Amino acid sequence: MISYLAPGYPAALFEALAEYIGVELGFEVGRSGPDPLIDPFDAGTADLGWICSTSFVELTTDRPASVQEVGVAWVPDDPDAGDRPVYFSDVLVGADSDAQSLDDLAGFRIGCNDPASLSGYHAVRIELDRRGRSPADFASLVMTGGHHHSIDQLLAGELDAAVVDSIVRTRRARQWADVAGLRVVERLGPWPTQPVVMHVDAAPADVGAVRDALLRANDDPEIAELLAASALTRLASTDADHCEDVRVAMARLATVTH
Repeated sequence: MISYLAPGYPAALFEALAEYIGVELGFEVGRSGPDPLIDPFDAGTADLGWICSTSFVELTTDRPASVQEVGVAWVPDDPDAGDRPVYFSDVLVGADSDAQSLDDLAGFRIGCNDPASLSGYHAVRIELDRRGRSPADFASLVMTGGHHHSIDQLLAGELDAAVVDSIVRTRRARQWADVAGLRVVERLGPWPTQPVVMHVDAAPADVGAVRDALLRANDDPEIAELLAASALTRLASTDADHCEDVRVAMARLATVTH
């Protein structure tokens, strides 16, 4: 199994899940999913992964699909999620900022996670397009390489705002008062939480076995504790169209920007 979601989400959570289901684990950092040109699933070097939904769309659209959804994603400890496997892109500004909405950030420096990230990049581009604004011209979208980096640079005054995974922000805000002091001026979404994927040629029985094992992991005390510490409540089963809203939004954005 390969995870593209640490250190935004704690490495210990993925380590415990990998041990529970009996697979080897590796991490890729700095990007929320594989570069389609360097795809470990297509290359046969990864069988199972945790990636951003935008990467899932990239790996299954306009090319032979290299992955399939397992049918599991996590549920945030967030009342706005309504006990569903959905999350948000939180638009953050400093406590002393005059900005009251995303629209107020025109011409500003906005920290983004990486080019593959939904909550840390594409969500703000999708929302700007919905509002009739050009994502390329609206503001300076600064790639920081991670949600934590975006938060840290905002706190340091190196950015005017940041778009951050709402689950990551919630966990940080519970632990550090300075992060709790940042203002969320808008929540973009909801969007589907990051899917677990397997190689497209994995047998249905193997996919089902992984799905069942991950859902049983909710009953493991160590994993339940790690989920709670990550601002998550549980792992939940998802439908085949879990990422469909992302696919539709990304297709429209590609049409508009090209």
